[in-house]
Amino acid sequence: MFHYPTEVELLQTMSRIAREELIHFDQVCRIMQTRNIRYGHLSASRYACGLRHLTRSYEPGRLIDRLIISAFIEARSCERFACLVPHLDNELSWFYRYLLKSEARHYQDYLALAKSIAVRQLGKQCNLSQRIELLRQQETELIQAIDSDFRFHSGLPTAA
Repeated sequence: MFHYPTEVELLQTMSRIAREELIHFDQVCRIMQTRNIRYGHLSASRYACGLRHLTRSYEPGRLIDRLIISAFIEARSCERFACLVPHLDNELSWFYRYLLKSEARHYQDYLALAKSIAVRQLGKQCNLSQRIELLRQQETELIQAIDSDFRFHSGLPTAA
């Protein structure tokens, strides 16, 4: 039997993910400090803004879209961490493998929440595959387009 999350379960899952992400942020800051790398603010990437542009403006569509987009971002993080791991020193390689596992769990959590909220709010016959496909197409375009600002989540870098 499929379990539909209550609002409390949604908040608990999101709270757990937020706590994990804050721990990761603290860990990154410590690594940067030990390597004498200065922290600098970055605005949202073209990739993230482009995905969020498709977010519906009404509920529950808005929440469902944000969860699906978050799943895509986490999945893309996994892919990129996996590509970087073989090229890093031992400390960063271990840390990126650790992050990869966490991001994979988050990706699955976000997608499961989106699906269960859609069913809970819209009915058992609700199928998110069309919405996921639309967002996937946008995500594909964003990662294949030239990006003037090279970021972890960006498209192709401009020629140097």
